[in-house]
Amino acid sequence: MSPQYPWIHENERRGYFLLTLGCPKNEVDSDLIATRLAEAGWKREVDPRAATVIVVNTCAFIAPALEESIEEVLELSDLKEETGAVLVMTGCMVARYGAKKLAELLPEVDAFLPCEAHEDLVAALEGFSQGDAAGRRGIRGSRHGGAGRARDAAPRRKLSRRGVGRTVSGTLGRGFVYVKIAEGCSRRCAFCAIPSIRGSLRSRGMDDIEEEVRHFVGEGAREVVLIAQDTTQYGLDIYGRPRLRELIERLSDLEGEFRLRVMYMHPEGLSDSVLEAMRSPRVCNYLDLPFQHVDARVLGSMGRHGDEKSHLRLLERARERLGEVAVRATFMVGFPGEDREAYAKLRRFIEVARFDWLALFGYSHEEGTPAFLLQPTVGKGVIRSRIKELSEVQEEIMREIASEQVGRDFDVLVEGRSTEAPGFWEARSWREAPEIDGVVFIRDAPVLKPGACLRVNIVSTEGIDLHGEVRE
Repeated sequence: MSPQYPWIHENERRGYFLLTLGCPKNEVDSDLIATRLAEAGWKREVDPRAATVIVVNTCAFIAPALEESIEEVLELSDLKEETGAVLVMTGCMVARYGAKKLAELLPEVDAFLPCEAHEDLVAALEGFSQGDAAGRRGIRGSRHGGAGRARDAAPRRKLSRRGVGRTVSGTLGRGFVYVKIAEGCSRRCAFCAIPSIRGSLRSRGMDDIEEEVRHFVGEGAREVVLIAQDTTQYGLDIYGRPRLRELIERLSDLEGEFRLRVMYMHPEGLSDSVLEAMRSPRVCNYLDLPFQHVDARVLGSMGRHGDEKSHLRLLERARERLGEVAVRATFMVGFPGEDREAYAKLRRFIEVARFDWLALFGYSHEEGTPAFLLQPTVGKGVIRSRIKELSEVQEEIMREIASEQVGRDFDVLVEGRSTEAPGFWEARSWREAPEIDGVVFIRDAPVLKPGACLRVNIVSTEGIDLHGEVRE
């Protein structure tokens, strides 16, 4: 047996399988988990059947995400019974509900670790004894992890430096990388469970972020995507005021061939100074704005501000300062009190604003949030019907916008061969964020490779996606 991991025989491989659910912020957390395990001599397996340890990084933001997390854990628990692997649950679900409660509901799981408890994973594994399932169930994490300032993500750089699979969450091999600039959120939107899961805002220091960006650009990243629960709040906790503008300017001055993309920008925090910093040619003219709604009464119940007019003024101000800009908006449909008039305002706004990309979410009745007790609620059937109607409106808008790109040239980042269109590769321009927006299809050619930056001419469309030809 291994003296460090007593339930592992010397002739067995220390292999782990890591499943990441939820948003890119969870992907960054998984990178840190992978780093810790790599440092302890573990090898990442692509097949869970080959793993000694199975780790599920869960999401619990809304009910559908929670249901997916439970389904995946139960499915992997069946595999665990066959292979004898250790099953570990970590992430938002553990932080939200606590290890004690989850241990009662999911006895199949051997260990529960909350968010940001990456260092504790190896220590937890050391506590297991060979074949002692009851002992395994005794290893529990606390309810919350990562109290205090955000833990520096610098160790994440070791993942690529050590050559562990060469990629970070599979993204560096596709030419881009997510960089989390802050953890938690100090806003208190009535529908949101994030503060109770991730805690209040905890920003990383600029020096640490700059070091990480410089490292990954050196490793081949051609697009750096800044993420947080709300990037516009960055620095408020440690510098006394938001300092996203200064961070953008500082990163824009770094050497290397890369572009910068900023996600999750709260409309109330998108200042003129941030827009001015985004004028740098290094920064994608791309805004990710969770408006959530346009009706003032509904927004007030959400604990947010604004209305149709203020939202339109923001878009006008952004387009005035940045020129052409791609906008991804997010709206919540069916929040308590959303009557026909409020919904009609939302539909009209989407038609007028003509967003490049749009995310629509049905309101999820989340226990523990201020909105849980609000009335009147909107029926699930009504929510589904409204989302369907808005999706059809937006689909037509996106098709029209895609047609307007035909004949234009774009610098694109090639991500890899398409799994949807055999014989083609997928790429993205500044208009498309990774994994959530449309793509540019390019016919197979010797010049194409993951991470390549090329200039293409858009020759046709396929729905909301584009087809490009490589310029000589």
